[in-house]
Amino acid sequence: MSRSKSRSGACLAVLLAFAGGTLHAQESETAKWENTVTLYAWAAAMSGTQAIGPLSSTVDVSFSDILENLKMGAMLNYVGRGKTFVAGADFIYMKLGSDLALPSGGTEVAEVKLKEWVMEVDGGYRVLPWLDALIGVRVPVIEAEFVPNTDNPNFSGRSKSEAWFAPLIGARAIVPVTKHLSVIARGDLGGFQIGGTNTTWQAAGYVNYKFGEHFSTTLGYRAIYADYATGDEGQPGYFLYDITNFGGLLGVGYTF
Repeated sequence: MSRSKSRSGACLAVLLAFAGGTLHAQESETAKWENTVTLYAWAAAMSGTQAIGPLSSTVDVSFSDILENLKMGAMLNYVGRGKTFVAGADFIYMKLGSDLALPSGGTEVAEVKLKEWVMEVDGGYRVLPWLDALIGVRVPVIEAEFVPNTDNPNFSGRSKSEAWFAPLIGARAIVPVTKHLSVIARGDLGGFQIGGTNTTWQAAGYVNYKFGEHFSTTLGYRAIYADYATGDEGQPGYFLYDITNFGGLLGVGYTF
């Protein structure tokens, strides 16, 4: 009986230790999940081609014209990282305007006005402590308007709104340099011609500095490309958005 009780007591102790260790591991896993919300400003220039119906225009806004052409902007980013999995979301709103030369008229000039919403959600797996594999979707919403110059009576205004889904795959590297300083690189590719002409990619690099327990600041550069077309070229229902948005980025983040 004594030996039996001893063995039973030993088994119970092992089970309790195992259960306690499991609960501790679960608590540690929960504690390891880290959320960062970043409010940022993106000084985005743009380059490419925009078309609505029969009207097409080459867009080429230099970095020096950013403040003049960026009428309004709002950007918010979320990143959540656990021991194994990651999640994220990004929201961009930009209102842009620029005077543009119309290729069909040579020296003719019109104004293009663009409102852009770009919404993105993704999730993934931590391949390495500093490397995340990502899969998600990007949803651009574009409102485009052509306003011909008053000296061009042969051209009438055009406006059109489009929204589309672009599934994507990508990767993010977060490499610590010091206790407070880290370097972040993010890239993705998507669209995959789903629904017709539909391609997108993103490339970005940042330096992040943590100050205090919860706050950080981010400085970097970001480029997002989208090539989407619907309808028949030159026809009234045609829409083309073949644009790269690119420029410097500055943000302030809160981690909890």
